Amino acid sequence: MPTDSPVLTLVGKPIPGALDRHASVPGFDQDRLSSAHVLCVGAGGLISHIAPTLVRKGVGTLTVLDDDEVEVSNLNRQLFYSDDIGKNKALALVKNLQRECTFPTKLRGIAMRLETAIDANVDLACNVAVVGVDNNPARILASRLFRAMGAPTIFCAVSALADHGYVFVQEPDGPCIGCLFPDVANDNRYPCPGTPAMSDVLQIVGALAVYAVDTCLMARPRGWNLRRVYLQDGASDCSAMLRKMCPSCR
Repeated sequence: MPTDSPVLTLVGKPIPGALDRHASVPGFDQDRLSSAHVLCVGAGGLISHIAPTLVRKGVGTLTVLDDDEVEVSNLNRQLFYSDDIGKNKALALVKNLQRECTFPTKLRGIAMRLETAIDANVDLACNVAVVGVDNNPARILASRLFRAMGAPTIFCAVSALADHGYVFVQEPDGPCIGCLFPDVANDNRYPCPGTPAMSDVLQIVGALAVYAVDTCLMARPRGWNLRRVYLQDGASDCSAMLRKMCPSCR
């Protein structure tokens, strides 16, 4: 493949026995996960914590979209190394994920923003989408695109102060991201201000997002579509089942 290609496809190397203990987890279905395609919009801090866990758990196909380049300031919290600086994030992340695999996961990196990929007619069909970008126009576009495809969509973000974050699961027939944030459609900032730079909150929110992926594919229980977590204490933590609220959903 040419070095300037916007797409990189790799395959993970299976490790016999690495996934055996998953069988003891109630509701976990390895066959479902290992035949599923998860698409990640963004390749930054959150996806850098979500994607490695998915490939270690044996997801079948993982696609990552991002048009950004790796900067030295990313190295404290994202799955990149010094020799990745200046390279496209999606392609570098896929390369680094290959060593994390325990299953012959098909890894596909696309060096494009979601908007560009749609315009280029890239096949974005998937079983579950995970949106870890830092701007609302892309969140709204992802909400509409994957709902039209019938794919559950997991939105996640952390606060500018890196002290709390949320995970929201948009089911194909459930409330959308606009129900959670009514003003999101009018926010055209790229990116949203105050992108955080701490790994601890990214790990917590990322773990909840990975669990949400499982619940969209198999019988692991989930009594919420919105989780908020705070690092300082649990008094403000939230676990709720949000209902349809915005005009486009009601």
